[in-house]
Amino acid sequence: MMTGRNWTVAIVLGLWLSAGLRSASVSQPNDKQKSLRAIAGVAVIARCGKEAREAGLKQEDIEKEVGARLQKAGVKVVHEFDRREIAGRPYLEIEVKAYKIPGQDMLVDNVDILLKQETSLIRNPEEKINAITWRLGWLSHASPSRFAKHIQENIRIMIDEFLRDYLAVNKTVEDPATDANDVASPTQGQQADSDVRASVVEYKYVASKNSAVFHKPDCRWAKRISAGNLVGYKSRGEATSSGKRPCKTCKP
Repeated sequence: MMTGRNWTVAIVLGLWLSAGLRSASVSQPNDKQKSLRAIAGVAVIARCGKEAREAGLKQEDIEKEVGARLQKAGVKVVHEFDRREIAGRPYLEIEVKAYKIPGQDMLVDNVDILLKQETSLIRNPEEKINAITWRLGWLSHASPSRFAKHIQENIRIMIDEFLRDYLAVNKTVEDPATDANDVASPTQGQQADSDVRASVVEYKYVASKNSAVFHKPDCRWAKRISAGNLVGYKSRGEATSSGKRPCKTCKP
């Protein structure tokens, strides 16, 4: 039979859990999606509190799994150990904290995923600061024996939410579907399309203005880019320095 104290703990945990579920399931506002536009790659940094680590959670395992999940979706991952690469770049910070409930075989956990990137102040554009531009939090609970697996499952769901927002404003090779502005249509004028494509024939690589990926001119995805969005690059270095990454299909 549950005592008054146990009922209080159960109610509090129920409220925390439901708050976490609402946080994870509600679609992110458009302004949060827009903050992810044109981000070519991110670093992944995990931070676990003492009790989370004692329950078997490993920061390196989180970074490895999240990195693999992002890369599978076409998001470039900058490895955490190379601090020179992270400097000035956007990065995902995954914070996991755990709290023991006295007298209960249970841990309450708080997982936060934050995207931090360099921004500038409106009143002083030259001043740069690191700011949180995307955030998702989840509160839940699990037994100590199941804690590590439980947290990994929750992080997967949260990263998928991040990817939904990212893919809403960025094109990837793994998600090659393009909007009406990217696909050439006969009604847009075949002659104009031919003229523009002829003007970039001298370039070794091409890309869409709306995509973070560059291609070889004969790539099947390059052929879907409309003339109005087609841009060319004379070298691979020129393409990468403009923030583009190589297509995984044609491997330019």
